[in-house]
Amino acid sequence: MALGLALAGCAALGQKPPARDPQTCLRLFNQYDRDDWSYPHRSIGINDDFPALPPPAVDRDARLLRNAGCLTRSADLDGMPALYSRLSPHVVTDSGPAIRPVAVHLGVVNSMGDEARTTQFFRGLGYRSRGEGAMNLGRRLYIGPIASQGALDEALAIAREAGFISPYPSKYTRF
Repeated sequence: MALGLALAGCAALGQKPPARDPQTCLRLFNQYDRDDWSYPHRSIGINDDFPALPPPAVDRDARLLRNAGCLTRSADLDGMPALYSRLSPHVVTDSGPAIRPVAVHLGVVNSMGDEARTTQFFRGLGYRSRGEGAMNLGRRLYIGPIASQGALDEALAIAREAGFISPYPSKYTRF
């Protein structure tokens, strides 16, 4: 929500939102993953009324991701219907060398509507997909499992063309 307000403020002032660099976002997402998965905060909430707080490193990483513009905005996904029309019918096909099956992290969205339309888009192309909450970020979206280098390269290319700034194979999430 804060990102949305900041972007709205930039638009109102005639300023552009922060420039987004895919390599910076990839580095920041990898740091967020390392810090998030290395801390046992997932199970230390006292109860539903007092959930676990994010560790300082995860909180810092989330702030850096937001400030760098690494979250996917609704407008970034506006080209998905045309892309779907161009790619459909699509079949996920393994090609090239086999790889250990991975989930592809598409990106982070801030609304259930964006999650729903992304899910519909990728499932329509034959991918399994899922979303999960991410502390201080929004909803992280994944497709997979991807089991060959050719299928991975294709999934990453489709994700970029769909509007995601920095999709990557996840080291931590599996289907």
